[in-house]
Amino acid sequence: MSEGDAAASPWEQAALDDTAGTGDAGNAEGTDGTESPAPSLADDLEDWTQEPATAAPPRRPSRSDVSAWIAGPLPTTTSSLDDWLQGPIELHVEREAEDAWSTAGSVTGTWRPPAEHGRSRSSQPDGADGADGATGPPGSAGSAVSADSPGARPEADDARRAGPVFRHELHGLRAVALGLVAIYHIWLGRVSGGVDVFLFLSAFFLTGTFVRRLESGRPLGIPRYWLHTFKRLLPPAAVTILLALAGTAAFLPSSLWPTVMQEAVASAAYVQNALLVFLQVDYHARDAGGASPLQHFWSLSVQGQAFVVWPLIFLLVVRRARRGKSVRGPLIVLVLLIGAASLTWSVISTQTQQQVAYFDTAARMWEFAAGSLLALALPVIDRITGAHRPEEGRPPRLRLARALTGWAGIAALFACGIVLDVSTMFPGWIAIVPLAAAGAVVVAGHSGHRWGVDALLSTRPAAFVGDISYALYLVHWPILVLWLHHSGQQRAGLLDGLVVLAGSVLLAWLVTRAVDAPVRRSRWLEARPWRALTAIAASFALVLAGAGGWWLVLNQQSPQETTASAEDLPTDEVATTVPTVIRPAGWQLGSQWPDLPQRCAGPWAPSVSFPHVTCQQLLPGDTDVDTSETIVVVGSSHSRQYIPALLPTAEARGAQVVNLTMDGCQFLAGAERDGYCAGYDEYVLSYVDSIDPDTVLTTATLTDAGSAEETLPDGAASSVQALLDRGIDVIAARDTPRWESDQFQCAEDVIDGGGTPAEADEACGADASQKLAASNPAKPLADLVPAGPGDGAAAEVTLLDLSTQICPEGRCSPVLGDVSVYMDDDHLTRLFVEETLAPRVTELLANSR
Repeated sequence: MSEGDAAASPWEQAALDDTAGTGDAGNAEGTDGTESPAPSLADDLEDWTQEPATAAPPRRPSRSDVSAWIAGPLPTTTSSLDDWLQGPIELHVEREAEDAWSTAGSVTGTWRPPAEHGRSRSSQPDGADGADGATGPPGSAGSAVSADSPGARPEADDARRAGPVFRHELHGLRAVALGLVAIYHIWLGRVSGGVDVFLFLSAFFLTGTFVRRLESGRPLGIPRYWLHTFKRLLPPAAVTILLALAGTAAFLPSSLWPTVMQEAVASAAYVQNALLVFLQVDYHARDAGGASPLQHFWSLSVQGQAFVVWPLIFLLVVRRARRGKSVRGPLIVLVLLIGAASLTWSVISTQTQQQVAYFDTAARMWEFAAGSLLALALPVIDRITGAHRPEEGRPPRLRLARALTGWAGIAALFACGIVLDVSTMFPGWIAIVPLAAAGAVVVAGHSGHRWGVDALLSTRPAAFVGDISYALYLVHWPILVLWLHHSGQQRAGLLDGLVVLAGSVLLAWLVTRAVDAPVRRSRWLEARPWRALTAIAASFALVLAGAGGWWLVLNQQSPQETTASAEDLPTDEVATTVPTVIRPAGWQLGSQWPDLPQRCAGPWAPSVSFPHVTCQQLLPGDTDVDTSETIVVVGSSHSRQYIPALLPTAEARGAQVVNLTMDGCQFLAGAERDGYCAGYDEYVLSYVDSIDPDTVLTTATLTDAGSAEETLPDGAASSVQALLDRGIDVIAARDTPRWESDQFQCAEDVIDGGGTPAEADEACGADASQKLAASNPAKPLADLVPAGPGDGAAAEVTLLDLSTQICPEGRCSPVLGDVSVYMDDDHLTRLFVEETLAPRVTELLANSR
């Protein structure tokens, strides 16, 4: 370290660090008479939105600068937390930790200038890669030119400093990848492969960061890396999430509010992908206009999880690095093993459960491994192919091949989603296409041709988009979703799509300038680990408070869902005026699933469990079994939706009600079942044998969403007969209409737009003849009798046909009176069942035996 470097103040040194990664392409006259590097062309947003960033002369911060009131002198000694995190660290702010979203310096190694282009030692930032005089990996795209390389003078080696190399073309590759993501989302509705490029680049830069630390003998500092990374990523994300919550409240229907609240917290915690798997969201099939404005955070969650796990791999070679041995070989083996396992799982999972595999971090980790492998192998590749950087002042070998390789990579990247519709194939082996395309651009590097793709990616416009790429990814999807909801379109047109894109760029620039850049460049936040941790915690707390506070306000201020509106509208008519309140509110739909208050216990507890079946009961487990009548509900969720209609009768009789339904599985004893439902019928029969209920309710018929075809499925009669033979009364319910679209959201869109329930009926409803058979297909079940003599009165079948209440006067409408009939495309709201169907069921059961 030179005397000038040692004397630099922490403030001055941090300023130098800010410009260290900007890739000095030319030389300028330094203040000491030597040549010093000139700033690069627009590799930072501030380079052309305000004045060029220079290390000297220092200027007094203006009052408007965030650093003027949050920054202070850096500590001269490390705190105890610093020591715990990584041991003593350099006095300068450590800013070289890179990933695909970095905007301040895509450093891929170090470059030692030839003696004839030597620079003053004081002109390079202390603590940058190679600041101790060590060179980067020989032959890498950003490596130092060795002392015996052409043009270098060994006698001047001690006068030369290694400096970081900024890969302008990789910064531009960010712009291309993000541009494809935005354009394909806005106009094409397809997967572009841009997200896969970001995963690839994240691993490429991250691996370079930690390998340089290992090879230079510095501590890995993994905890500090985590703090540095998430301190930089989370504040802009939190701002975007809060803006999305505000936009949701203002523009989106209330039925989407709970989903957005959940996704807000999950996005800030980097588990959005896990939440989407849990909710079984189909990212491809759903229109952007019907999607959550935060759904795109799934990829950031995958990256965030990788940022936590991937650095731990480098701990395995720390001792080897300390002994002075090469770490690249062992790391290549480790990464190959991880990548092979992940790719195998990705292919298998994509073929069997693509909807889940798309969001699965384990199925995506092989893409991270690919980026790491390239980072580890690039020095060898560059040495073999004769790569050189523009800073070296000499052209690389294979110039034509490099230029063609770069353009082939860009062409392949554009082909994803246009020529190849890969939406249903990701993230299996087909993701090799965008990864290979990005790898081609990286390997091509500096082509030495003015028409090379690296020249295009190094231009000022590409640098600008690269600078705002993180914020642009954050904001473009919420703006698109809000616009499509407002316009009622499935896809944006040419002109409005351009407006969405322009608005996204403007907002991304504002977020970058107002949030991202100040946080990223704050020396105060980087000075102590607890400050970075506070920034992370505060960002998450703001999101949690925003989403949680909104939910609390809704629950405190909303009227009770069971309170009728002032009009007291009859529930067998469609209102021609808009009721004061239409119940339930969209955000209350989650409470419309009928559940019983107790888990099965006591005499009603199953002896064994069954997948996807949660046994519930009305009365506690210690209820007197001698005086209780037991009604068991079995079959699919279409049986479950009738539970609220049974409760008045059960409560009047002191009867026990047990919910043993399984979503998606009718009770069809004796019928051939698929893998999901296999064994359910036998489980039901075993359960009723163990508790001997008085009555079993099940759905007997099956409706179809696209037609009036309503059938009595195979196994319906045999299942009813099996219950009758056991002396159990059967309530055979007729199925409810199914729809091709969400009836609640369809009516909600009409009414929120100023329409009436009658207009919603016209837009969304249908005649009963289009949704149900002319007569109940379950009628033959009423003639079934027990096969053998039984004790006491014979068991009998009661047909439950509520089609005239659900579709009064032959019309199936989404809203009757002031109550929504449906909660989705085929399930009735609990409120409608309680208020409209329960009286009819109570009357029917009172007249039955």
